[in-house]
Amino acid sequence: MHTEPAVLAGSAQAIAGAAVELEDGLRALDATVTSGNPWGADEPGSLFGAAYTEVLSHALQTYDSHVQQLLGAAEGLADWAGQVVEADQRSEELFRSLHGRLGG
Repeated sequence: MHTEPAVLAGSAQAIAGAAVELEDGLRALDATVTSGNPWGADEPGSLFGAAYTEVLSHALQTYDSHVQQLLGAAEGLADWAGQVVEADQRSEELFRSLHGRLGG
């Protein structure tokens, strides 16, 4: 299997960026919906707002879990890229050492 550490690292950055963007969007949505009473202060607006806020709270918790999963995936890819680079460096050092011992 051939892996490109730069591609892995770039993908890690892209995923982390998407996670941050999603998190920022969720916070903005939460602030917009929970500040004041955008559905009106009358009884129907208050009832709808209470139900909507409850559903939104559950959805935000779920999406926050997705953000954490994305960040974990980004960290895993970045670690993988680092491991590939380290393994390549160790292999190169080993081959140089063997080449030197063989009189090359």
